[in-house]
Amino acid sequence: MSNPVDLSCKCFGAVPYPTYATHADAELRNGLLAMNGDEEKNADHSPSDASVPDDFSTAQPSDADERRLHLRAFDYWLQLKAENAFPLFKDLTPQGLAPFKTNTLLLEFTSSGAVVRFAGDDVKTLMNEPIGPGVSLEGIPQSAFAGALLGQFETDDGRERAAEFEFAEGSLDCRGIMLPFSRTGHAPHFIMVVVSYRAPGNKVEEAETAQVAPELDDRLGACERAAGRVAHLDGGGRDNLYQALAAALALYEEGENAPDAYDALLKRNKLRAQDRAPFTPVLKLTFGKDYDKTRLTEYASALAFARRQGETSESLVAFLKAQPGGIKGCVKAERMARRGEVGNAAHTRQDEARAHALGAPALTLDTFNSDSEFCLVLARRKDGGGLEAIGVADAGPTTVDTMVRRFKKK
Repeated sequence: MSNPVDLSCKCFGAVPYPTYATHADAELRNGLLAMNGDEEKNADHSPSDASVPDDFSTAQPSDADERRLHLRAFDYWLQLKAENAFPLFKDLTPQGLAPFKTNTLLLEFTSSGAVVRFAGDDVKTLMNEPIGPGVSLEGIPQSAFAGALLGQFETDDGRERAAEFEFAEGSLDCRGIMLPFSRTGHAPHFIMVVVSYRAPGNKVEEAETAQVAPELDDRLGACERAAGRVAHLDGGGRDNLYQALAAALALYEEGENAPDAYDALLKRNKLRAQDRAPFTPVLKLTFGKDYDKTRLTEYASALAFARRQGETSESLVAFLKAQPGGIKGCVKAERMARRGEVGNAAHTRQDEARAHALGAPALTLDTFNSDSEFCLVLARRKDGGGLEAIGVADAGPTTVDTMVRRFKKK
């Protein structure tokens, strides 16, 4: 995801957005109520007028408007914000969200991470994973888009400002906007993401016209047979599982040799290749799209580690048998390998920040200033033992509040 562009200080001309007298669906209504903490108070969420259809087809924007959905959402956010630091979430209404409902993702920032409260149909497609109320973005690592969003939320700044973003991976090209909301008006507790996406026309046409090579269909059949032996546990146990993973890797290797045919195979099965989780599609083809998500994630990590070590489908079974801990050992090793990767943007930023903190002069507490009742002081370990303070951390109120609660538990 490219660096977000701060919108909070930009002056946009008002982009008119339509309001529609249509009844929002129960899922969206429940999401809004849950995020306001009013589930019990508003227990009856049934439509007041069952004859009013939950149909936004007449509200769909033209192609030109679709590319500017984030501006329409920003205009709506500005109206709710008025003169406050953040708009109040309680002022959000299903009717106000109607023009971009299918493109909307509502998230709540909790102690366990960013939790989904509502996801429009287009967002569900973009995530390429089952997603709904109560799902944590951290729980769907296979989704490249979810991972990119989490990267934006790593800092207080990323959660507190209205920002445009663009995200491109493979044939996927999307743009949108992140808009913070608050319970109190003083700190961000929620964020609304409105996104539109498309795949370049030439790649879509190629995927539609490409033929699935017979070799890929043969490999797919081998995957299904191997997975069937795992399901029936016919005495092979772990060996059968390793054979099924080898079959999945063989399908992936065949796809590398025939990328157009592989794309066609995925399209036929309503799947999409992802750079960050390249083995997830073949595993879903092997074990089924409804197979346990945690196991799919583990299997994908095991295949990634095996490939990292130069293994192929022919050597995979022997490799897994020799690996300490088997699949779980591979998962652990792959996570450690990813953490140690050098050169990615997050790694570079962390190295630069660490170097700055190590070189900062030691200070005394009476030289610090803060307008808040509490603040976070960053300390550094001294060579001879003990700690020395180097400054006040630029942490938002949400982070400070979390640290105060953790201090109480200590």
